[in-house]
This record gives sequence, C-alpha cells and structure tokens, in this order.
Amino acid sequence: MPTHRFAKQTPVLEVDHDLDIGPVVVRQSEDLLTVARRAFRHPSTRLLAVVDEADRLVGVMPVLRVVEEVVAHAAPEQLMADVTDIESAARFGREVGAHTCGDLMNPPVALRRDSTVADAFRAMQEHHYSGLPVVDDEGRVIAYIDLLELALRYLEERSAPADSPSPEPPL
Repeated sequence: MPTHRFAKQTPVLEVDHDLDIGPVVVRQSEDLLTVARRAFRHPSTRLLAVVDEADRLVGVMPVLRVVEEVVAHAAPEQLMADVTDIESAARFGREVGAHTCGDLMNPPVALRRDSTVADAFRAMQEHHYSGLPVVDDEGRVIAYIDLLELALRYLEERSAPADSPSPEPPL
C-alpha cells in the first residue's frame, strides 16, 4: 500500500510514482498493428499518447479503438453489426481506412505536471477516458494516470484502519 494518502490536492506526479503505470507513447506515423502489439504488452495503459517528431503530444487514442481497427481490417464483418445508422456507417468507413495513429487519434487531452488528483478525476470524467498522459511544460509525455487504478487506491486508503490519519472527503 502507498505510504501517503491520495488527497484531492495530491499532485498527479506523486500518484504516478505510487501507481507505477507508465505511458505508452506512439508516433503519428506508426502503423496500427505495431501499436496494437505494443499496447498489449502494457494492459494497464488504456489510452495511448500520440506524439510528433519532436516528442510533443498531438493526440490520444484509446487502446480499444486500435483493437477495433485491427479487427476491422482482419474481419470487417465482425464490426458491421454495430453499423445501424448513417453516423455509425461514417465512423466505420473512417476507421476501416485508418492505417496509422495519425489517422485514428483524437485531439490531445493531458494533465499538467502541477495537476492534482481532483483535476485528474475531473478531466477523465469530462473527456470520457479511463486514463490520461501527464505532460511537461513543453508538451512531452512524462507519466500516465489511470482512473481505475487511482480510484481503487483511493478507496483502499479511505478504508484504512482508524489509527491512520483521516482521509479527505470523497471527490
């Protein structure tokens, strides 16, 4: 168990040290099958950080989207069941045509070095991601914070023995 409480104002870089889940950083130009293989080696990282040639964050990509894309290329009929209207047909068409991270990535969303645990929870909820990269002042990825792991640790500490210092109220 971590040595300190995950208070709402705890900097995310302290939490990152305790959680020990590193970012998976990929380049815009990388092909999706290579990226999928790398992501499978890091199952705790659910959101990939897409960087440019200067290693600056330019997008994010849920691992699930990469997996769907790889499946769509191998067996498109498996995903056709999800095509129920014009919008889902357009999305399917875009995704089947994706070959690189740059083709599939979403706009960048990240936490800053000085972001807190409360900021992390809020940003993940707002953007509907289960994790987020942390970037330095130049936009380079330096860490990864995962919502599920963060929530589990926070709940563990809230149920700590009574002789421990009392935790902050829930987020």
